[in-house]
Amino acid sequence: MRSTALAATSALLLVACGSAPRPADPVARSDLTAVTRQLEAFIADELASTDVMGLSIALVDDQRLLWAHGAGWADAATRRPAGPDTLYRMGSISKLFTDTAAMQAVARQQLSLDAPIQRALPTFRIQTRWGDAPITPRQLMTHHSGLPRDMLGGMWGTPVGDFRSMVSNLYTEHASAPPGQVLDYSNLGVTVLGAAIEQLSGTPFEAHLQSSLLAPLGMDGASFSAAVPNSPAMARAYLKRELQQEPALRDVPAGGLTASVTDMAKFIAMQFAQGRNARGEVVLPDVQWAQMLQVQNADVPLDVGFQVGLGWMLSTFGSEAVHGGGPVAHHGGATFFYRSQLMMLPEQRLGVVVAANDGAGGGVVNRVAQRALALLLEAKTGFRQPPRVPGFVPTQVPWGDAALQSCVGDFVTPAGGVTVSINGRRLHARVDGRTLELLEGEQGSLGLRYKLGGLIALPLGELSEVGIRCPTIDGRAVLVAQLDGQSALVGAKLPSVLGDKLPAEWIALAGRYEPLLAPGERATVEHVTVVADRGRLWVEPKIAAALGGDRPLRMPLQSLSDTQAMLMGPLADSGPVITLQRAADGQDRLVYSGVVFVRVSR
Repeated sequence: MRSTALAATSALLLVACGSAPRPADPVARSDLTAVTRQLEAFIADELASTDVMGLSIALVDDQRLLWAHGAGWADAATRRPAGPDTLYRMGSISKLFTDTAAMQAVARQQLSLDAPIQRALPTFRIQTRWGDAPITPRQLMTHHSGLPRDMLGGMWGTPVGDFRSMVSNLYTEHASAPPGQVLDYSNLGVTVLGAAIEQLSGTPFEAHLQSSLLAPLGMDGASFSAAVPNSPAMARAYLKRELQQEPALRDVPAGGLTASVTDMAKFIAMQFAQGRNARGEVVLPDVQWAQMLQVQNADVPLDVGFQVGLGWMLSTFGSEAVHGGGPVAHHGGATFFYRSQLMMLPEQRLGVVVAANDGAGGGVVNRVAQRALALLLEAKTGFRQPPRVPGFVPTQVPWGDAALQSCVGDFVTPAGGVTVSINGRRLHARVDGRTLELLEGEQGSLGLRYKLGGLIALPLGELSEVGIRCPTIDGRAVLVAQLDGQSALVGAKLPSVLGDKLPAEWIALAGRYEPLLAPGERATVEHVTVVADRGRLWVEPKIAAALGGDRPLRMPLQSLSDTQAMLMGPLADSGPVITLQRAADGQDRLVYSGVVFVRVSR
């Protein structure tokens, strides 16, 4: 479960060779046939080139479902095609519904956006290193709560744990950052909000969402549940066309929605009707509807202009950008083997939702949604998408030594550790096991270039247009990515290493650790290796393949005490806590995010 906008920024520092999709052909005003013809061909090409099994899409103009379409297979074994009414797990798009339910409670004056969440959920407690600053519903909805991204122990499996008991036991866990400091995406935060909604309504969360949102909107096939619904309309799960078993998800408020794209089109139509359903009934009062689409984080320096509403992402980056129609409100979703993307232009009352039943479909749903929304905008207004504005323009004047040195060091990024160094007055970045050249550009921006074997320059597609800056913001040296007029925080510089020797208690952590799993539990982290290297301690997790585990990942670890350490990020002075449990038999244990990892080798 993730925001695809934030996932896109985390991928910017990964080596991803290839070219962008061919630009769309022009379409005439009101020519919906040309739009759908292009989309059918584009979707077919995307599925064929990526080995994604099936996909469905719906286009919305105000209160009208313009077009709904399916391609590929919902079930390859029975030759059941994907269609408009095929059901998919929607992943993190679920958060928009949970946040809408919270705003319904705000409208009823049951919930205050800026009061401590304990007023609605008295049992919520979590340990923190930053004093008693309260966590509020607004911070939970905007991902500024400082809570960890996930509580991994018991999150996925068959059967699966209950999110209510997990939330009530958070008092043993630690916050990752002080509330309000920086946008740091948290599934856990929205699950806490869902527990509060259940407490306020006096009704199980799943039933409350059914009666307060899904039923009033006429989303007849949609439901919230931990397990995949047993429905003949449900798309089966795949990974690159290989059949898989989608595990149940404990954190229902953050990712437990199942729906078809035609169901989701009714949710989009409600946005364009300012909170009313097809019968004109108020589902969300217009005051709260408008609040959800308003920028909430303009006063957070470390967000570097990346804007969020209440639930909605309001900034785009790269493949999610659509220009000329006003702000793009969007949210993506990912479970183990389902991917989704919802994008809309509130000012134009145009929207699109795309869903796929393949864990390899994340990029596909993003590209299809962006192409569809851009074509819809062109058909409605005549505005054709302009060329991207690159974030990097080569400079004719070489940088001075001070400017070069400002970018040198170890950085923590969502893509793992990145080391920037100087070799012969040329900056290089070591990331993903490879070395990228950093080219000097105008206005303090660096460009990326990758040479195979150090000799043959390979195309980087969209990455070649990305600019990377190394400013100091709020007293921190950070990395900021720029493209198409948008900025996103992608890294923070780590403190300098003092000497080349690690303390003994740090070195003692080194080794390979494997998780202890409950019966039926599905691991998101299959194992971790702790290594000492260049005066630092690093954690190298092996993430499940469906969740991005095909790339190496190295994350820095900072000692807090003899028994606790911090997994650094998104900033160098924040991150989730790991606890060390020493054992006389040498099988030391690391406890992280509700999972116990046992050392199996040194």
